[in-house]
Amino acid sequence: MRSKILNFLIIVMISATLLAGVELGIRWLSPQGVLTTYPEGGPLGLKDPVVGHTNRPNTVVAINAPEFTVEYKVDENGFRETRFPANAADDGSTIKILLLGDSFTFGASNELGDIWPELLAQKFLDEGMSVQLINAGVPGYNTSQQALYLERLSEKYNPDIVLVTFLPNDMFANEPIRTVDGVDVAYSDVSSVVGSGNIKKSSLHSVTMLKRMLMANDQSYTKLYLMTPRRAFFTTPMSELFQAKVETTKQVFTRMATFTQSQGSELVVVSVPQLFQVLQAAKTSSDPEVDPGLPDRLMEGVVAEQGFQWHEALPYLTEEYSSTGKDLYFRYDGHLNADGNRVLSDFMFQILAPLIKTKAAG
Repeated sequence: MRSKILNFLIIVMISATLLAGVELGIRWLSPQGVLTTYPEGGPLGLKDPVVGHTNRPNTVVAINAPEFTVEYKVDENGFRETRFPANAADDGSTIKILLLGDSFTFGASNELGDIWPELLAQKFLDEGMSVQLINAGVPGYNTSQQALYLERLSEKYNPDIVLVTFLPNDMFANEPIRTVDGVDVAYSDVSSVVGSGNIKKSSLHSVTMLKRMLMANDQSYTKLYLMTPRRAFFTTPMSELFQAKVETTKQVFTRMATFTQSQGSELVVVSVPQLFQVLQAAKTSSDPEVDPGLPDRLMEGVVAEQGFQWHEALPYLTEEYSSTGKDLYFRYDGHLNADGNRVLSDFMFQILAPLIKTKAAG
């Protein structure tokens, strides 16, 4: 018996030594951790009593991750910096577009020149179109927060068009807007904001590398995704919780539509898919229980009732991925990469160009 116990302990010690060696080797040769620093200012998320948090003005955040290295600069208005600042001498002919969204609008994980709002602004400039884009994207925002942020910003910027990006995870994150002491509020967890030091990470670099290796394969990625609670975004019958979230989301969009109409602005919503949706839609034989386009279909009723525009980017991104095979997202991080931002900017231009021309002519 002593001999068996001794042999077992030896095996455990050898295995632990090998695993420790692998971990140390990965940390040395190919680190998988995320390093966040603040050359200027502090963490990106700044607490706000109404919308939960905003971007911290006049701050710089640097992130070094396995898939990317990026630096975010935020201006005095709490917006990500732009190469196309507002024209103070605008004579009123410029069409102003207020962009509302989360990290996908802010441009998380990408340098400034690669994010779709900047690429879109360049397209308008190249086409000789007088357009000002105001990138009010805030990482971690859901639709409820975007609705209240819109009401805060509208009087100052008086946009002609309000463009809201919507992702399926917004549906589960959305909470009813509540009135507290006479003020409508929407809260969020500031610790979840990009740049606060809580980006996806594992304490074991070997575990992170293994996850990344599995996620590099389309089939493995979709299977892993469907093992998480997010499966509920795309399957029926819907749970009572999901049904409640859908109703909340409809109420928030109704509020947005009513507000923009009262301000004389045009509301345009672009539904941006997650990587899972693109991979699932691109499969030749999809799981019949899984519908990657379900979140968009659930919104059809409120869109028709309120009369605002809703555009699905899923078919456009899926076609691009199916035809080229080039990744449009960072597999582990989940955000669009430079190619994905380029494709989305093309889609946005197709949507907005006719609307801008109509408004400019009128």
